[in-house]
Amino acid sequence: MELILKKDVQNIGEAGDIVSVKDGYARNFLLPQNFAEIATKGAKENREKNLARIKAKQEKLHAEALEIAKKIEEVGSIEFSAKAGESGKLFGAITTKRLAEELKAKTGTEIDRKTISLDAPINKLGKYTMTVKLTSKVKAVINVSVVASEVLKEEIEEVKEEQAE
Repeated sequence: MELILKKDVQNIGEAGDIVSVKDGYARNFLLPQNFAEIATKGAKENREKNLARIKAKQEKLHAEALEIAKKIEEVGSIEFSAKAGESGKLFGAITTKRLAEELKAKTGTEIDRKTISLDAPINKLGKYTMTVKLTSKVKAVINVSVVASEVLKEEIEEVKEEQAE
């Protein structure tokens, strides 16, 4: 099915693009979410008229994203302290929500947690790389380090020792 995108859709295209997608994806996701419209002859003509406005809006969003990316990269790195076991495993994980809150505190800019991707889940002590994908063309990379606030003795080993006796 041929559609005209109203908004940027990851791995599909940017607002204003004419794309061809499978019928089910169009009917069940893109059209109900108002991300696209069916590419009829009238819609294509309307797109041509509005293309300059769409491109100007995209350029403005791109400039804003570059500014936010600069703020994020100026932070350099984020450090978290969390309770951990003797093996270095955390009691709970550092979530993207917590990362977004920390970025907001450091930069003063609201960051959507859905734009944050991690190389690996943060559930152990160590260093991690976090990527914030602001637009399809603008990404910011920041380092995250997790240190132990206190090391707790892991209770699993104690239970095994008691059962052995």
